[in-house]
Amino acid sequence: MTVKRKPHHDLAAIQAKFCDADSLEITLKATRDAQALGYTLEDVVDVVQALEARDFVKSETAHSPPNPKVWHDTYRIPFGGLWLYLKFAGETLIDIVLTSFKEA
Repeated sequence: MTVKRKPHHDLAAIQAKFCDADSLEITLKATRDAQALGYTLEDVVDVVQALEARDFVKSETAHSPPNPKVWHDTYRIPFGGLWLYLKFAGETLIDIVLTSFKEA
């Protein structure tokens, strides 16, 4: 697994892609975790739109299963009285998915 301290995917492009609940590509696990925290899909979009470059934590290649082409960009943001942890995964911006949305 390779780790770097610079986002693999452009945040502005992620935010453009995740601009409304209809275009939100999110795993079932991340959806359920968001709902458990009281967040709707519209709220998830609001969190994604509120992300700033300073919220970035790390980028790493997929490790389960190992795949050096798939990068996971991790962000941590204060929102709605909680610290939230978001992870976007994909080889390219076209296939990027929100795979994690939970309390940090």
